[in-house]
Amino acid sequence: MNAPVISVVITMYREGKLLGETVDSILNQTFQDFEIVLVNNNADPLTLDVANRYCKTHPEKIRIVHEPVQGVSAAKNRGILESHGTYIALHDGDDLSHPERLSIQLETILQNPGVSFVCSWFDRVGPDGKQTIKKDIADATPYFWFRTEQIIKKLYPDRTTKNPGSPLDFSLISTTFFKRQTAIDVGLFDNRFNPRWFEDFEFLTRLYETGEVIKIPQSLLRYRMHTPERAAILRKQMNWLAIVRHLDLFYRILWERYLNKTPEAPKIFRELRAFWLTYVSGFFLEQEKGQTLGKMALKRALTENFQDPYIWKLWGKSLLPQVLYPKLFWFDELNPNPLPDGANAHLVRGLFSPSLQKGPETINRVC
Repeated sequence: MNAPVISVVITMYREGKLLGETVDSILNQTFQDFEIVLVNNNADPLTLDVANRYCKTHPEKIRIVHEPVQGVSAAKNRGILESHGTYIALHDGDDLSHPERLSIQLETILQNPGVSFVCSWFDRVGPDGKQTIKKDIADATPYFWFRTEQIIKKLYPDRTTKNPGSPLDFSLISTTFFKRQTAIDVGLFDNRFNPRWFEDFEFLTRLYETGEVIKIPQSLLRYRMHTPERAAILRKQMNWLAIVRHLDLFYRILWERYLNKTPEAPKIFRELRAFWLTYVSGFFLEQEKGQTLGKMALKRALTENFQDPYIWKLWGKSLLPQVLYPKLFWFDELNPNPLPDGANAHLVRGLFSPSLQKGPETINRVC
């Protein structure tokens, strides 16, 4: 049997019956020379039952591979390495692809052989997959990623592609489409980001180094919002402090890779450090016992970018009585629980400061 042109890699964890709708959206593609690689990343029985049923009814199209190491990076790496296709379409287990997604993305990459990856607009839909909340989302979302994208793209002044202005794009990972070999050549996803958070954007920065990005100005995916139950499952995997640590890891990786790439890098990293310190201050300010640490993060942000009025605005709010914080910031109520182990002044002083960290960890990207 000849290898398929495209491998659609779908990771499985706790999608349940929603996985069936996702698989159907791929089976109904207008372009049919593909395989579906379902990656069992310690999926629950209901999800596995759905996957097995589809394997039995479509054995020529669908197969299951197993990745025991828990995490998005490990699961996606397993799926890519086990794939037989020339091209990879990544897909989360609860999103829904437009019927012409594979056809349009394949045609685009064939017509532009030097691109690093192709992505597209998407629609945000409700948990039922039917109610459209927002159509044709083009920019990185939320604002945190849009602003991060604006800063990080300054680290690429020496692009040698046909279109040096081709934007770094923190695309929704379920819309990305690229050559399998390109992903392998850049080192796949970094397993240090397991179980989740920031692994997709770090991977895209490495893909971006290999060529242009083309974002198709059409919604080719319906991104399903999580139910409260599924959101709770994901929160269980990582608490807010682990998310902060992963962002710190992302910063150090960027620092090691780009500090000497341009004379402007130190200035760019100061801007990024100030913005990310402002962002993580919110995690601390939301904690009833985190006020001092949140203010510390904001104070550090001001020293990095003294002229940013947004940081000054947040700093002013942080000086008001804590009881007002839910009205002043972006959370509904203060969290009364004790701070997690490791949430302390030493952590906040060291965030996004590689010189204060120990040596870089050994990179273990490929599972």
